[in-house]
Amino acid sequence: MEKKVKETTAGDKRRFTRFFKDNNSILILVIMLFVAFVFVDGYRNSFYNVIKYTAMYGPVCLGLALVMITGNIDLSAGFQAGLSGVTLVIAFNAVYGVTGNGALALVVGIIVAILTGALCGVINGFFVAKVGIPALIATIASNYAFQGIVYYFARSSFAPEDANIVKLFAQTKIFGLRWFAPSVIVFLIVVALVFFWMRKTRFGNRLHVVGDNPEAASYAGINVQNTVWVAYVLCGILSALTGFVMVSQAGYAIYTQGSSLSTLTISCCVIGGIKMTGGKGTAVHVLIGVLIMRVISQMMTSLFLPQYWVNFITGALLIVVLIIDRFTSSKSVDEL
Repeated sequence: MEKKVKETTAGDKRRFTRFFKDNNSILILVIMLFVAFVFVDGYRNSFYNVIKYTAMYGPVCLGLALVMITGNIDLSAGFQAGLSGVTLVIAFNAVYGVTGNGALALVVGIIVAILTGALCGVINGFFVAKVGIPALIATIASNYAFQGIVYYFARSSFAPEDANIVKLFAQTKIFGLRWFAPSVIVFLIVVALVFFWMRKTRFGNRLHVVGDNPEAASYAGINVQNTVWVAYVLCGILSALTGFVMVSQAGYAIYTQGSSLSTLTISCCVIGGIKMTGGKGTAVHVLIGVLIMRVISQMMTSLFLPQYWVNFITGALLIVVLIIDRFTSSKSVDEL
């Protein structure tokens, strides 16, 4: 009896240790929030920006996470968002110019933006999954291509004919709350849908299996190429959602909107707990990662620190998390 109790206790300790290793981002977020609210003057009054910008950048980070879970990468996600924002404005202006109906123009613009993101994903997935070009090389090339198109149309601010209609999605204050906009609701719904899709469906499970061991996944009857391809398409669609929110928040599309997202999205995913080696991570990890990055950014803004300090502190934290990830990504002897 005593032996069984010891074994149970040891098993509980191992499970707790494993849980902590896989979810250390929760502790990082708690510490960051504690420091921000206790030691940074005025942070409480500006916290609404953390929620609003999490809802803006969250979808593209979520899309990249799906690709990373398969063991790949997408460095073009930022300009997929930017390009989707540009095509949204083009479609909006075209429909609005003909019909004068802002609601119809917005619906058509959103559909065109999503189709644009999906097409970007199809292109990336084709070259990575079907042609076999390394993901790093393929998505660097497509990033330049998407960037060129964005620069052509949005070298200066590229605004919808009726920007007020477009702004409603990100700038409407529900119940008068500055942080509670339709974009926040949509993002939370997307997180919930992706979370349950990854946990409760066969295809969601295949993402992890492919990322953990593509060869074993192939032997198990999983079409690895199609799984990776679909992950890239979903990344494009979710990037398009971020592109729409960026245009809605600013009231226009401009080339700078996608320029920093490639590194930001990777940072959010890694800090949140998405493994660079693939095979591990959930939508909740992405949500935590985006929150951490936005908490840090808003903290630096509240302290009126220059941008180079923001970059330095963010980079230092990312290195720390990568070191932690390095020593927690391999299985312990007890788990073998």
